[in-house]
Amino acid sequence: MSDFSYQSFKIGNEPKKLIVFLHGYNSCIEDLLPSIKVLENNLSDAIIVAPSSELTCERNPLKKQWYALTDIDPDKRRRNPVTSTNEIIDIYNKTGERISNVAKRINKFITKLQKEYKITNKNTYIMGFSQGAMLAIYTGLTRKTKVGGVFPFAGVICGKDMLEKELNTNPNVYLFHGTSDLAVQYKTLEYTKDWLDKHNIYWEAIEYEGIEHKLITDEMLDATEIINRNN
Repeated sequence: MSDFSYQSFKIGNEPKKLIVFLHGYNSCIEDLLPSIKVLENNLSDAIIVAPSSELTCERNPLKKQWYALTDIDPDKRRRNPVTSTNEIIDIYNKTGERISNVAKRINKFITKLQKEYKITNKNTYIMGFSQGAMLAIYTGLTRKTKVGGVFPFAGVICGKDMLEKELNTNPNVYLFHGTSDLAVQYKTLEYTKDWLDKHNIYWEAIEYEGIEHKLITDEMLDATEIINRNN
């Protein structure tokens, strides 16, 4: 089954751009609403769709997750500042099969939305925060047809070994990360840049001084500026 429950936000009568916004781990659609409001106020002729995972978060019964993490990293070493970047990447690499399975479903969901609203891949953008950012990267790079852009907010390359096997396209990737983020550690951003370079994928990075693990208005404004200049 590829469908998810979702909320949609239509800007204009005939949207020409589709933005799919993926929530994070221990999160939900409602957590994205302030950011979506900024997007609404700064985009035209677009529809923003925020799907919800059906999986209850293992750490919080009131929130959602796209896939489990506790069994892979029970001590939360990925969030410990002394943990090396290589070890953090190895931890995220263990989620390969999980993120691959979800990405396939998200891609089917995107295709269905494109058909419904008659929007091309060129005018489709995939956004996500935290675990949703990792899923956005994986989904965009394994999609059969190149999308207009991938926008990970506080993400990292996840499931790298599986991703390299399933890599299909090379959309532009726009990386957004706070320099004080310890949840998805800021120091991993260099790894993501290097990985994208290695696979000939164009990227731009915007770093936010002193910002921890959260979405901020400036990120949404910077993202809308990129989308608007591409159309």
